[in-house]
Amino acid sequence: MNKKINRIFSKTFAFFYLLTRMSWRKWIKQYNPSSEIVVWIKVNPLRHPLNYLKYNDLLSDLSLIEAIINRNMDFRIAVSDSIGKCTDKRIFYNISEMCNPYKLANYSNTLHHVVQELERQGNRLYPKPYEVQLWENKGFMQRIFKEVGVNHPNTHILARNFTEEDISLVQYPVLIKEIHSAGSRGVHKVNTREELISVAEKIKAKGHTEMLVQQLVNMRKDLRVVILGDKITLFYWRVNSTSEWKPTATSFGNNTEFGNFPVQWESAFFDFFRRLQIPTCAFDITWENDDLSTMPLVLEISPSYQPNPALPAQYQHLAYKEYKKKLFVRNAYHREYVDVIIKLKSDILDLQLSS
Repeated sequence: MNKKINRIFSKTFAFFYLLTRMSWRKWIKQYNPSSEIVVWIKVNPLRHPLNYLKYNDLLSDLSLIEAIINRNMDFRIAVSDSIGKCTDKRIFYNISEMCNPYKLANYSNTLHHVVQELERQGNRLYPKPYEVQLWENKGFMQRIFKEVGVNHPNTHILARNFTEEDISLVQYPVLIKEIHSAGSRGVHKVNTREELISVAEKIKAKGHTEMLVQQLVNMRKDLRVVILGDKITLFYWRVNSTSEWKPTATSFGNNTEFGNFPVQWESAFFDFFRRLQIPTCAFDITWENDDLSTMPLVLEISPSYQPNPALPAQYQHLAYKEYKKKLFVRNAYHREYVDVIIKLKSDILDLQLSS
């Protein structure tokens, strides 16, 4: 309960801090109902305020508009399904789950379909439809990895109605991953054929048409690397301090550690990035047996991400999860997080405008 209350307070404080960072006078001055620059807000915040807050769309959307007006560009807003009326415009938006009115399991494809149709209507989309295809769509992602040569764990894509022959060569234990998920949701370690079939039935019941069978890498940490253009803008380790394998997301009780960047692999990270042909990306990278002398394995990528801010110097002695609980300090997590997202949206916009 204390953890939930702390999160509510943190979200509330972040919201009010965000309001202080916005240039409201510029918003009013530069809003133009006839502008060829359209900011698409995918869900009506007045009708669905809780959903709008849940996925951080509020922070992302306000930060995007702030970036636009700080470049002295006029703009207008299209809310929800009103975006369909736009033709021959420049449409800026944030990738998120908030474009799935029918609650389909393949929520990433729902958004991709919409932006693809908007592109066919003569609009220029930022991000591009290809970037949406890569977002939280592990099947498409793995196919691209194989096509362009991004090193990754051995992975097999199972169709919804797989046969005994399809799983006859599986070597256990192995990971089963839901195609559309994030934050270590939908990741299942299975030890036997019976467990695989049981998990597969549950995944099919959610509506997924495919699932991944992926080699279980012997790892206790992975590295999040964020690349923006020609720079690595952030990196941190997610560390499982126990002897047993588990997902490295902090929701599983793991630690976040900054520092000790593996510089010997920097050129490889950029090589992977260039092969994907996207302007920015967050990589989840690991090594077999945590041996950094071996070739890095890309677990997943995301063209849309919201990175954790670096741990301030005065809190280096704290575990990251303890730092996040500090609400009444100058460098509180909620303030640092808002600042990071505002700068991120600004930097991404510069890349988009130069493309």
